[in-house]
Amino acid sequence: MDRALDYESRCQEFESSRAHYHGQILALIQSSNYSTEVFKRLMLIFVKIFKVTIIGIAILLATVLQAHEITRPYKSSDWTSAQNLSNQVKFTELENTVNIKSNGIPNHKTGIFPTRGNPHKIREQTHSLYFTKYPQKSDYITPSKFFGVALNGVMFVPQTAECWSPEKQQAYLKTNKRPFFINRLEPQIRIKGPCDWREEAIILDKKRLGLDMNNAHVQSNGMYHYHGLPTGLIETQITPNNLIHVGFAGDGFKIFVSLKDEFKSSYRLKNGARNSGPDGVHDGTYTQDFEFLNGIGDLDECNGMDTNAHGYIYLITKEFPFIPRCWKGYPHPSFNSRP
Repeated sequence: MDRALDYESRCQEFESSRAHYHGQILALIQSSNYSTEVFKRLMLIFVKIFKVTIIGIAILLATVLQAHEITRPYKSSDWTSAQNLSNQVKFTELENTVNIKSNGIPNHKTGIFPTRGNPHKIREQTHSLYFTKYPQKSDYITPSKFFGVALNGVMFVPQTAECWSPEKQQAYLKTNKRPFFINRLEPQIRIKGPCDWREEAIILDKKRLGLDMNNAHVQSNGMYHYHGLPTGLIETQITPNNLIHVGFAGDGFKIFVSLKDEFKSSYRLKNGARNSGPDGVHDGTYTQDFEFLNGIGDLDECNGMDTNAHGYIYLITKEFPFIPRCWKGYPHPSFNSRP
């Protein structure tokens, strides 16, 4: 609606300018003497009309194209394989650990990158990750940044790099007239380290930050990674079972997906408005909009559960937290310092 009004306003402005100069031309033509001065004024007006016409056309085209870009749906042409790149992954079983070496390129089609909301190109990586062959639960949980690795060598990353901060937001606003990504309610700041209000990549089933149909996108260093259900990877796993093994966590426990979405997380949105930080209600925009309530779902605070067939496992779910945000066991250091 706003863009339609803007388009109409620009049309009216252009028509007003055109009518103004047209009136001046008629007045000069109706004068009795066609002197050199009159001829010069006519030429000047013609030049102005030409400039106004060109500028008007450019503005209208920009408006239409921008509106088209915002509303453009996914099409088959939005899918591609990482250009000139192929999946390479190798598992090596050692005495007490398993080593996974991969180039981070998936074994399925991806969205086209760079794309709106994610300006980065997919590039090969040099992942070399380890996890124990004999995972055990610890007496505490460990927050995870690079939670695990898929069977195809692509990493599972639960959190984004986007963070709301009042100090950094004010500094940002002083140097930027408007946010870079216009689909955000307010400017966000990429930040490493602790963050009081971490932005989510998926909000109420809506993908953000350029996520493709695999719930994945690309870091600034070119690393393609999953933020939710790895759709393309799931489609490569042919099995009649409800639980599909899709990867390993940094502490060695296996990561599964339930095809029937049978197991629910125990997180829910907090009620009411936020007491601090960004304005608004707890709507899922930020990680801190959620709270864990033991027992309201099937899974624990790390989105895991005990099973008879597989022991303790983690699950990637359709709802928050999507990818687990913590480890129950002892993560290998190689998962703490990934790029």
